Amino acid sequence: MKCRFAPVLAIALSLPFVAGCGSHTDLPQAQSGDAQAASMQMVTDIPIPPSASMDNDHSLILSDRDHWTGRVVMRFRQQAGELVAFYQAQMPAFGWEPVMSVTSETSVLSYVRGDRAATVQIEKSMLGLNTMVSVTVAPRQSGTGGSAPSYSDTSPRQPVRSEPLAAPSRH
Repeated sequence: MKCRFAPVLAIALSLPFVAGCGSHTDLPQAQSGDAQAASMQMVTDIPIPPSASMDNDHSLILSDRDHWTGRVVMRFRQQAGELVAFYQAQMPAFGWEPVMSVTSETSVLSYVRGDRAATVQIEKSMLGLNTMVSVTVAPRQSGTGGSAPSYSDTSPRQPVRSEPLAAPSRH
């Protein structure tokens, strides 16, 4: 049984919205410039690939539309590489500036837009049948103008001990 939220109701609520009532919700897609589909989304500032199904148990959306904070977790029956390419192309179309990316078994893409930061994590399932995409958006932390942090503590430091890491076990 699928849970259907009335997107207009979710948008109209100014209180925090927590996705619940079931495990997955189909999400409407929006492409940059597609105002009608974008108006029906709970969040409008990130691209939603076709066939997205929101994992309600792992998603948390506080507020709505372009002023939300939290995590949207989606599941797909697409290859992880296709979704990496989708986000690399579509996040800039939604105004997000790429900061860094790591592509591997679990790919991580980071973006900034104004005073907000977004991380897109793309991970294929153990059996390779599904791909999970987690988009986390939060306010950017203010720093010292992009320079490295300064430490005023001048007390003597203990030497750093380095040990080789054990190889990960594969079951």
